[in-house]
Amino acid sequence: MMHLKMRVLLLSAVCFSAASAFPWLQVDAGSSEFRRGMQAIKNDPETSQLIRDLWHQQQKEKREFFENRDVEVHNEIESPHLERRATPSNCKTHPLPDFLPTNITGLQKFPEAAYPYQDPKPSDQRGPCPGLNTLANHGYINRNGITTVAQTIAASARVFNMGADLAAFLAGGSVVFAGDIPSMMYSIGGADARTNSLGVVGGSLGTETGLSGHLRFKEGDASGTRCDFYLCNGDNHNLNPGVFSDFQNSAKTVGGGQYNVPAITQHFANQYKKSRDTNPYFYFFPPQAALTTGAEYFHAGFFSNGTIGAGGVANEASIASFNGANFSSNGAITYIPEQIPPQGWYRRGYPMFLTEGIQAIITLYAGAAAILGQPLLFGANTGTPGSFTGAFSLSQFSGSGNNPPTVKGVACAIEGALYGNFISEFSAILNAGATASQFEQPFGEFGCPVPSGAPPQEATAKTYPGYPKPQPCKLNKMQNGYGQCAPDTNTYAGFNTGKVPFCLNNPTTAAPGSNPLPVPLVN
Repeated sequence: MMHLKMRVLLLSAVCFSAASAFPWLQVDAGSSEFRRGMQAIKNDPETSQLIRDLWHQQQKEKREFFENRDVEVHNEIESPHLERRATPSNCKTHPLPDFLPTNITGLQKFPEAAYPYQDPKPSDQRGPCPGLNTLANHGYINRNGITTVAQTIAASARVFNMGADLAAFLAGGSVVFAGDIPSMMYSIGGADARTNSLGVVGGSLGTETGLSGHLRFKEGDASGTRCDFYLCNGDNHNLNPGVFSDFQNSAKTVGGGQYNVPAITQHFANQYKKSRDTNPYFYFFPPQAALTTGAEYFHAGFFSNGTIGAGGVANEASIASFNGANFSSNGAITYIPEQIPPQGWYRRGYPMFLTEGIQAIITLYAGAAAILGQPLLFGANTGTPGSFTGAFSLSQFSGSGNNPPTVKGVACAIEGALYGNFISEFSAILNAGATASQFEQPFGEFGCPVPSGAPPQEATAKTYPGYPKPQPCKLNKMQNGYGQCAPDTNTYAGFNTGKVPFCLNNPTTAAPGSNPLPVPLVN
């Protein structure tokens, strides 16, 4: 059984009082206002209980899935639904052929009538994460795009079967690096006053950029569906048609028509090289770079119709719907709001825990490094396109030297990088003070050493012009004068208000092994 500490992860940074959440950080005694702000971070027993209950439920769900996975084999959707999709007058075209999952036994089907798709309003926040945009468009999290840690954890588990540990890690990090710590709220899009519960004090507690803030936790260069911040005048949050078209090409040429792990790996390598060759401020250092890499896997891991590695398919009708990719008759792509596939979609049969996400990081990194013949993918440009300086590899980052990286090594290195960045972020306000024994390490399952400060790679990362500025909503400008904290939300070329499904293109049953896991899971 995974240790309780693993379940909490970064949530410890947002669920407890200052004394227990940040014991290694001490408040400046001269700032009574700041002290009152930190004191507002209260213990949230409801969120903690949510994680505990969800964790036990998901462990049971995983055991039952592997016990029963080979009992029956069925095709995707009942025939009346197939016929409705095949009617040209009420379905949307898409270029690639359709694949049907080989096993949907016991899987939960979506959309749910209680959570209908609605077009987002102009004041609603949407950002770089298609999964969160989808949850908001269906009302699983607040439709205005201002959400909380607890709401994100519950919704991600319900719709995508995201493991409690992975959800807490991502949601907690979103608050710490882009949101409002006292209220545990953050914007899934741009900077928004609705997340700030304490005015000026709130701004000092959290940078509150929203997830669209450049290099704030999950957004970064070499995205699989978005443009780089510096290549598109700061638009790092809308789906980029050209980038998605490249993704589609990888699915066609490498994935056998699916947006599977082989296609994602090729696409990641292509986007990495393109960003490195054209973005003068290309910046690819952990933790952001590792998280961006892992997020690419979510297309197959979460958006597949059915269960990845167990009969599910990463078909275009599913992947495009979750990404808001809309195709004209000539194949041109436009961006519409993300939604659960209206034609019907089956959630994966067991949760994706943090371990699977880290395995994906290792798989995609190793695959891209082999494709590019470049083992040192972590690094940055020095101010001109193509001026890349490779600093270190994933193996070196994880402490494996020249040996292949391990899940534990990568997990512990990401933890160290996250907390190192956190300490750097607040260094102007707080001072290191407590001993290591006082820190409740969040990656308890892996037996990681207690982070004691910025990781050694931090000194190298800071030397590049693309290094993220601390407190960006105060400094507000990045290179070339781009505002990192603009209140921009996503803009769309149209809507699918009628919830019209994609047409069924010559459906065939997927071949075994056509949508593989990144690496074999150890049960």
